[in-house]
Amino acid sequence: MARILGFPRTPKRRGVWMASLIGLLTLVAAFSLAGCQAGEKYPAKPILFVVPYAPGGGSDIIIRIFDKIATETKAMPQPFVIENKAGGSGVVGKSYAKEKPADGYTLVTADDSTSFTYLAGQTPWEYDDFTFIANIDRDYNMIVVKADSPYKTLKDLIAAAKAKPKEIKMGGTGVGQVDNVHTALVEKATGAKFTYVSFDSGGQVVTNVLGGQVDCAMANPSEAYEQMRAGKVRALGISSPERQAFTDPIFKDIPTWKESGVDVVVAQWRGIAGPPKMKKEHVDWLIDMTKKVVETPQWKSEYLDKFMQVKTFVAGDDFKKEVQQEVATYKPIFQELGLYKPRQ
Repeated sequence: MARILGFPRTPKRRGVWMASLIGLLTLVAAFSLAGCQAGEKYPAKPILFVVPYAPGGGSDIIIRIFDKIATETKAMPQPFVIENKAGGSGVVGKSYAKEKPADGYTLVTADDSTSFTYLAGQTPWEYDDFTFIANIDRDYNMIVVKADSPYKTLKDLIAAAKAKPKEIKMGGTGVGQVDNVHTALVEKATGAKFTYVSFDSGGQVVTNVLGGQVDCAMANPSEAYEQMRAGKVRALGISSPERQAFTDPIFKDIPTWKESGVDVVVAQWRGIAGPPKMKKEHVDWLIDMTKKVVETPQWKSEYLDKFMQVKTFVAGDDFKKEVQQEVATYKPIFQELGLYKPRQ
């Protein structure tokens, strides 16, 4: 009988032949699978998005709205899987995300707390160890007083804090956090001296302004808005580079700090980052996708206008440079406050 396809006649040779054939087919299959995976269009599966804070806070809200709009507009072909991992002022969740593979399938909220916790020596990593995708939000601070306060302008308040050092109490949230640092920047720029009083939340801060426990306070527009509308709180100035109208005319006449003689422009910010050493093609795709989302009318109406935030888009290396500049600006403030702790 003729041999078919060179199939060996003896059992021993047939066994060797079959083993070789199976090995060859396995190798071919492996290379084929690898080739398919290498050629897959990114993203080929859902992306994990780590929010390093509890649900319901500002950093959680922005990502959930971002996810909703990215899905609805089809800017993102795969869903985000949002995982809240709170603790250590964001350090726990950021550390968790940083150790994930740099394969483009893990992202994490980046914010100014990255700089603060690093300067306070609370992080097991350098502040710029991450891959910076895009900064998509700025939230400016206002200095507010009770409606019947004797301080009618920010100049009045600064003059009083210079004439009576440490007598005027400034409310804020968290020693070593944004309100404390912004107060110190105002002091450094003007020579004024406040007594900083820390509370657990922005709501508590405004309540204590109304109750007279503090003379003034740092507050974001969204934190003070309802009391401003009710005529119980007045804003003396905002830390933005220009006046902000938002969606209510109540804001349009609030001067900037710079207009009032305080040469300081600062903001809280929120953005998107990933583990270190992500591939450029993945970063470029994510930057493009993010820009598409923040340019939509939905982003303006559902996030910016609703929460009184300022439109921002700074991507890639420019974003990283902003963070580096922030750390350089805040480092001497942390040193003066006695809060700076370099990593060992």
